[in-house]
Amino acid sequence: MTIQITASTPMVNLTIDGRPISVPKGTAVYAATKQLGIEVPVFCFHDRMPAFGACRVCLVEVEKMPKLQTSCTLEATEGMVVRTQSAQAVEGRKSILEFLLINHPLDCPICDRAGECPLQNQTLNHGPGESRFFEAKRRFKKAVPLGPVLMLDRERCISCARCTRFGEIVAGDHGLEFIDRGHKTEVGTANGGPPQSKFIGNTIMICPVGALTSQVYRFRSRPWDNQETQSTCTLCPVGCSLNFDARDGQITRTRSRENPAVNDVWLCDKGWFGYEFASHTDRLKHPLIRRNGKLEPATWNEAFDLIAEKINEYKAGGLIAGFGGSTLTFEENYLFQHLMRKGAGVNHVDYRVGKSVVALENEGLAPGMQTSIGECEELSHALLLGVDLTEEFPLIWLRLKHAIHYGAQLSFAGHYAPEGARYFTQTHLHAPLQELQTLKSILPSWLAQVQGAKKAAVFIGRQYLDSPYRQALGFELEKLRKQGIAINVMEGSGNSFGARYAGMHPQLAPFGERILNAGLDVQKVIEKACDSGWNFLYVAGAHLAGQLSRDQWKTLRSRLDFLVVQDLFLNETAQEADVVLPTLCHIEKEGSFVNIEGRLQALRPGKEIPADLLSDGEIFSELCRRFDIEIPSFAFIEKLRVQRISFTLSEQKSSSTPVSGTNSPDVLRATFAPTLFDQGERMKRNTHAAQLATSPHVRVHPTVGLAHKFDDGAKAQLIVNSKSILINIKLDPNVAQGSVVLPLGFEELALGEINTSWINGFEVEIQPLL
Repeated sequence: MTIQITASTPMVNLTIDGRPISVPKGTAVYAATKQLGIEVPVFCFHDRMPAFGACRVCLVEVEKMPKLQTSCTLEATEGMVVRTQSAQAVEGRKSILEFLLINHPLDCPICDRAGECPLQNQTLNHGPGESRFFEAKRRFKKAVPLGPVLMLDRERCISCARCTRFGEIVAGDHGLEFIDRGHKTEVGTANGGPPQSKFIGNTIMICPVGALTSQVYRFRSRPWDNQETQSTCTLCPVGCSLNFDARDGQITRTRSRENPAVNDVWLCDKGWFGYEFASHTDRLKHPLIRRNGKLEPATWNEAFDLIAEKINEYKAGGLIAGFGGSTLTFEENYLFQHLMRKGAGVNHVDYRVGKSVVALENEGLAPGMQTSIGECEELSHALLLGVDLTEEFPLIWLRLKHAIHYGAQLSFAGHYAPEGARYFTQTHLHAPLQELQTLKSILPSWLAQVQGAKKAAVFIGRQYLDSPYRQALGFELEKLRKQGIAINVMEGSGNSFGARYAGMHPQLAPFGERILNAGLDVQKVIEKACDSGWNFLYVAGAHLAGQLSRDQWKTLRSRLDFLVVQDLFLNETAQEADVVLPTLCHIEKEGSFVNIEGRLQALRPGKEIPADLLSDGEIFSELCRRFDIEIPSFAFIEKLRVQRISFTLSEQKSSSTPVSGTNSPDVLRATFAPTLFDQGERMKRNTHAAQLATSPHVRVHPTVGLAHKFDDGAKAQLIVNSKSILINIKLDPNVAQGSVVLPLGFEELALGEINTSWINGFEVEIQPLL
């Protein structure tokens, strides 16, 4: 692990292979050898975890020590003399490698790790060259699937414990564990089922011998056949750096790319395995135009001409709107609002389809992080308010877990405890509508804890941000900001921060500038369309029909004159469109992504571009040309890459204190829960990663089950204002009494049928099936 060096850090002097070196006190001998460029082999050691000393292959000779020492666990001391290339050290490492190869199969020609395998490299550089053993190697059934994305070849495992220690130290989920002892030791899971982890792809990356491999990538390519492209993951607002590997123009795998400022060296499993949708046969391949009631193939020019014609036709009435944003690049979002504002003459643009919509004057806190993602590891105290980081911002959880490992104290308040709750110092569960009351009650004790703290921060998430009392909560947190505590507003999905900054907001021009003649937001457009009709709606990369009730969508569509949908697949929204435009996904695009901390990052195409397809940006540019609108060059982008974009507290004259909701145990209130692995249009077309999604259970406290005589897993009705949907009940003691947790992103749980405001706290009933 990295040692923090300050002016007062004592240094020690030692000699390695006759070369003097000075290192900070506490530095391991192995780290000192690396500074000198001396190669010492390792297997169990990984520089993102504390040294372990299990594999014994990093042996070195130390003067005045009678036995060889493991250099990864040996602390450098003043005057120490180390020899890495002495006959004794060389022979010791050779013996360890010979021992590891006794049962290791010689199946390199079929192993996915071949060509980038540490065991191969270390054996070549430090091994015996030939084996003295002629006995039969142990054999196992080959290979064992551990869930939908992970494969285990047990006979390859050298019990280095990298994978199990990752789950213990880095992720904190204990996804993989050792089973049995001695020569029977093997990697498995605690319950014998798939690993309960959102970070299992990282264990494949750090496995030094090919015991753990990807079911998605297995046997698809060799590393030397892959063409590598550096890009950015856009599947959540963190924006992790990654590499796309492609063979013959098609993605074979994604890999994490080291970026100390963002994801370090890790990815979540959505980033590791969520790319198969890009080559799915359901991809739209050409434009479609509705003729005689049916969608029929058309040319791009026919589609562009018809869209331009309809915008001109409806322009005078001003009933034109554009929805989308989170799946588009910064440049594409800019061009979209540019087209709507300059071409159609309206400010009715919004990126918040399927999200709660709050006017700027009521927002209180704008989305974005004051703490940089990298700085999260340095926090000594953090307060999490209604945010489940593993589901929405998984790599930020890994950063905070690192801080916890080194003594940081995390407190949580919310409607249900998140996955990492076992590591929290305090957990305060409360029902929806109790956010303000809870915050005021816990802040005094929390502030007392953080007095004199090195670094403290608050992370506020969906359970609090989608409260009716968001504005008042914002004012309470602004008081903390003025005391030097960083406030991180964890809101959005995909590139929604970039969409906002690019101007896909009815009240904001590009770069956060307020608009005097504000447009209508997505909720107001929907309401007006259903009430009195609407002329023209352009939906790009958003599934509007999936966010509304069947009746509301039917009403909206019947009173909408013209609908344009731009997407990858012919979803329900596209099926009702007048023009459907196929487009590219993030794996095929070039552009920029703005993550939750306001960092601008580059996207580059990692695979062959499908024939006859255009990117969203190319489509918007072509439509801009139809209106003689100047297309920006985006030359300013490179300057933005060196700074962090931020939004500030919205200007407000006053804030009223709302009346808190009831705590009566007889009243149940709903809270929406985002999930990392859902059944979205892209995710459900990932053959392997789609299986990581669990059944969408509605979670309630066991006392609700007792009161209603529901067993765990029972089917029931969820009723809101006489509307009902079918649900499966999950009794969960980690849910606050009075809370009903509704998972988002599942077609079989039609939440749009009962509520489309996406604001938490509405009253629900649960009744048994008749």
